[in-house]
Amino acid sequence: MLQIGTCGWEHEGWLGHFYPDDLPESWRLDYFSNEFNVVLVPQQVWLSWSQTTIKAIVESVDDNFGFYLAFQNEFEGGVKNKKTVLQLQSILSILGTSVLGFVVWSEQAFTLSTFLQRPVTLVSTQHRLSGWAWLKEGVWLSGNPLGFVSALPKEGKEQAKLLTEFVESLSNLKLEDSDIIPVAFIVGGDSVDMQQVANLKTIGELLGY
Repeated sequence: MLQIGTCGWEHEGWLGHFYPDDLPESWRLDYFSNEFNVVLVPQQVWLSWSQTTIKAIVESVDDNFGFYLAFQNEFEGGVKNKKTVLQLQSILSILGTSVLGFVVWSEQAFTLSTFLQRPVTLVSTQHRLSGWAWLKEGVWLSGNPLGFVSALPKEGKEQAKLLTEFVESLSNLKLEDSDIIPVAFIVGGDSVDMQQVANLKTIGELLGY
């Protein structure tokens, strides 16, 4: 089962198009979580969260909503930053199992999966984690199954093709017949068109994903 989401829930241009004009800023995550079940949080965003913010996030979503945390390049150096480590520990402590995993962008071999305490998806042109992998436009996503695109095709047929290619990459996963594991598919980029994301979600549902 695919869970369509976006990178972040705050984007310029969403107010008045996705979010109602009169929606208070503090209610945006509540509104987002009513439409989608997963979000990828950019590193600069989760690093800026106060404990008050993290606790407010817990109150804004229900139990079936999940967060992935993004790391940009060279995270191994970031582990030496005490502030980063403490922030990460605080987030995992408060959000708990709502943090479903990490998405790591790195062109170096990544060896910190155990440290992160959650499943890791590596995005890299040079390296792959063991297990699942999907090659999209010269970039490997590997490790924990998760789809990511920085630009979404506008045509419905192309969106259907994109989802089909991704789902086909999951066919080699060894799962029991009784297991139904939600897999996130994240739309990122500097400008995210929520109408197109909603179309993608509908297409996935029509295709039975």
